[in-house]
Amino acid sequence: MIHKPHGWVILKFTSKAEVYFKIFASWRGGYLDGDSWRLSSGSNKPPALSDCGKYWIWPQESGSTYQLPVLGEGGTSVYTESVLKDILRQEKRSDTNIEKINIREINKY
Repeated sequence: MIHKPHGWVILKFTSKAEVYFKIFASWRGGYLDGDSWRLSSGSNKPPALSDCGKYWIWPQESGSTYQLPVLGEGGTSVYTESVLKDILRQEKRSDTNIEKINIREINKY
């Protein structure tokens, strides 16, 4: 399945055993359906820039692929930003560190 969010944030998960990345994807909804979000299954491989240069293409462990608009990084709504903050707060209750990073930082790993 190919997911095409309007906005997205990259989350870096660091545990004692591994480092991996997940996409927090955000869609702007309309009057009847509202905004929505999805957290990808994760990947430890970097994304590739599409031939047109407008999208990052990033396959995930589940087999799905995310087509991320280059200008969509950091794009969230008020609702999806509140969900993202809840996810980031979860690290205090687990042994895994969760932090937001810039997509270009992934190439360091």
